[in-house]
Amino acid sequence: MKALLIIDDDTTSQIASFYLKPMGMDIIRYRDPLKALDNLDEIQPEAIIMSACDFPRHWKPIVVNIRSLYSKNECVIVLLKGKYFPFEEAAKAAHLGVNGVIREDLGDDQERTRFQQLFKRYIQVDEARSTDRRPVARWDKLDFVFTHPVSQTLLTGRVESISSSGLSMSPDHAGLCADLEPGLVIEDASMRIGDQVVSLNCKLQRSGAILAFSFENLSAETADTLRRYLAATPERQMKTLKAENS
Repeated sequence: MKALLIIDDDTTSQIASFYLKPMGMDIIRYRDPLKALDNLDEIQPEAIIMSACDFPRHWKPIVVNIRSLYSKNECVIVLLKGKYFPFEEAAKAAHLGVNGVIREDLGDDQERTRFQQLFKRYIQVDEARSTDRRPVARWDKLDFVFTHPVSQTLLTGRVESISSSGLSMSPDHAGLCADLEPGLVIEDASMRIGDQVVSLNCKLQRSGAILAFSFENLSAETADTLRRYLAATPERQMKTLKAENS
């Protein structure tokens, strides 16, 4: 599935992409709304996310053009608003066929939930990927280490994604993990979550170039630490992106 971003601001684009990719969306971005409109037939997106802040004068005629080609069920249009977006503008957006209007920083749990629910309502997203699983990015401090149950070799790697129920990792030395079979229970693995290091048990769900683990019987304290860390992802993300783009 394709999501077309019509967004000029780099930070806004990166934040939107961050929440679209786990739903199985392929991201295509245009800074120029007129060029995006010219290529609409070629792209054939299932979703369009457009910034009303970046294009306050363009979004209305663009929505009219898009709706002349695609219905609300064929192409979801989400308008990202800034701090000032009067009721009259929201009413016009609804009248023109915008599926939803969301705050562009997505810094609030409720706004993020609305953002994702809009897509689930109108299109068939990849439910297997639309849980709280999140890709690990440069603003995260996550590490995972475990001991090979036979060779007793310490195995390390890069954490690729994480959720409240498990993680995936790319091992530093794939050959050392080649004999690990799905279903294997790893005891006393270590994971760094921010500034804390916790011990946990996990089960190997998928082997290969990327290892996938599910967490087994997390303690209440560890589960709460992980939950709070995941919930704080937007704050870490926006702090990093704003610092990089300032």
